[in-house]
Amino acid sequence: MNEFIKILLSLSVSGALLLLLILGLKPLYKNKFSKRWQYYIWIVVVLRFLLPFTPDTTIIGSLFEKFDTAAITNEMPATPNVPVPADTGNSKAEPIQTNRETTTAAIREPVDKYVCLFFIWSALALVLFVRKVTVYQGFIQYIKAGNKEVSDIKILNLLSDCEEKLNIKTRVEISCNPLIASPMMIGFSRPRIILPAHEWEDKELSYIFVHELIHYKQRDMFYKWLIQIVVCVHWFNPFVYLLEKEVNKSCELSCDEKVISVLDDTARREYGDILISFLKSNNLYKSSLASVTLTEGAEQLKERLGAIMKFRKKSKVIIAITTIFTVAACVCFFVTGAYAAPSTANEKKSFMEAAADIFGNDEEKKQFTEIITASGETIGIIDDNKEIERFVKQLDIKSWNDMEQLPEDIDLVYSYISYEVIDEPIFLPDGIPLVHMSTLELYISDKGEYMIRDYDQEIEAIARISEKAGRFLNAPEDLDLNKHITAKDILDGWGLDFYVPNSNIEKTDDIEAARYYQGDTSFIENARYYQGKTSFTEKELRRTSKEQKIQFYGADKSTLLNEIDDISEIAQYLNGLALEQWEYADNAPNPEEVECQIVRFMLSRDNKKELKEMCTEILYKSNGNYYIEEIIPGEYSDRGDSITHYQVSEEIAKYILSYIGIASN
Repeated sequence: MNEFIKILLSLSVSGALLLLLILGLKPLYKNKFSKRWQYYIWIVVVLRFLLPFTPDTTIIGSLFEKFDTAAITNEMPATPNVPVPADTGNSKAEPIQTNRETTTAAIREPVDKYVCLFFIWSALALVLFVRKVTVYQGFIQYIKAGNKEVSDIKILNLLSDCEEKLNIKTRVEISCNPLIASPMMIGFSRPRIILPAHEWEDKELSYIFVHELIHYKQRDMFYKWLIQIVVCVHWFNPFVYLLEKEVNKSCELSCDEKVISVLDDTARREYGDILISFLKSNNLYKSSLASVTLTEGAEQLKERLGAIMKFRKKSKVIIAITTIFTVAACVCFFVTGAYAAPSTANEKKSFMEAAADIFGNDEEKKQFTEIITASGETIGIIDDNKEIERFVKQLDIKSWNDMEQLPEDIDLVYSYISYEVIDEPIFLPDGIPLVHMSTLELYISDKGEYMIRDYDQEIEAIARISEKAGRFLNAPEDLDLNKHITAKDILDGWGLDFYVPNSNIEKTDDIEAARYYQGDTSFIENARYYQGKTSFTEKELRRTSKEQKIQFYGADKSTLLNEIDDISEIAQYLNGLALEQWEYADNAPNPEEVECQIVRFMLSRDNKKELKEMCTEILYKSNGNYYIEEIIPGEYSDRGDSITHYQVSEEIAKYILSYIGIASN
């Protein structure tokens, strides 16, 4: 909720700054640029108020990130829990205790504020929008009650001629109404021109029809209601009402400019006289509903008449300058930017995140994190998946600075030990899920610097982390912890073996054996395929990725010969590969004769809409034997692509080639 409020406020500030910038430059372009440009340039501001899309580094984004960092720093304890160095005896270092209750209250207070702000904002925005729609509908009903269809053939033919000149294909209705003082158009999909009860000359009707039809052709009703949405969303920002006023004024000026662009001086005066006649009329409808209908009164008549009489066609130089101003406004749109909620999609990933990207991470995934002090005392367990997701985001991984080794003047404070069930069939022996474990240790130096050691049974990373992330990790009791269950209870409930490479550890009470196992390991080489028949089902594949596809390319690796995207067909294909028969070929020869290339695509956690390449397999032949070179993209780690070679039987090769209609030699 707090991220949403930050994004909303950043958009409001960013839009206001862009609005003031364009408005501040108005004296420079008011009498030089076309009124049409001055009307549509406000769309850039409207989009800045509404769209959260922003580059990585922007003015407003940086400003909000600084405020965010300052707020978190103020909310955390002033004194870190730096452990007391161990004495010469057997006693272990204990962290200095601070007032945790005060810290917890400080952390949770902003959350409550953000929730309250969200409900206040959404309630008022909804009420304002409903009121505008209701009042507009009431005004439409009021107008329709006094409408009388115009049946004069002469007037209808004149309207038809105007429609033809403006190339408008939609049929526009026309009515007469004694309740209004000036002509107007209503309706989005079924437009209708409403004329006041008055005797009109043909020339006057021609000007009126062209003016209202241009409003329809420019889709001004949609534009103005888009402004109303901005007003409802940013009701708390006074500058959106200024934007509304400017757009309404520019709308009429733009329409006037379009009408008079084909008129001579005499005709322009006649057009101006018609506007003055509306000002002198006695409007029988005095309610503020008129402003909701988005029709224009005579308030800016003086400016409109001045613009009509001063109209001149723009030179090429002015058009070029206008283009430069437009580009500059678009650049400012991106430079001002907005606050971007933290995302780990393109950041350096920890083992937990990398595994989540590959194996999936939904609310039903079995995982938990146990928190232990330096003295071995368990503080509690994070067993809620949403809280685990929040925990990972707060690690601020993009700010980690890698180190070769930990310095000597540091003390271990807390260990965050994460367990998760790997249930992706491709990575499992005989389809039996395994428990994978990783540990993140927090250290604090004598100078108050925060460092971590992040490792699982195979890989280790050491880094210096930001003060923001360090303070977060140093206050574990501020997390939503379950203190009524142990890691052993959860693991026993799962009833699964630990994943420990090159070991024979079965499920056991000896959690420490799996937690701190050391040894030479290789996950890809020893856990990719196993002995025992593999079995893929549609249900298992959908749980991994709801959408998948496999593409088959020819020997040139670029000609697409076949594609399957039905999950059941993909399961059938994978089962037919007989993965348990594939043999590792560490010394596989170089390809002599490439047969085909197979690419498998799946959805990932950071992108649920676009399929990403997850695995590429190249089938080739050398010295009469068939081999497969498997390439797993290395985007989930800093180790680059993982390449593994296998030798397969001719039967398996024929099976693969059957999907592209090629028989093996």
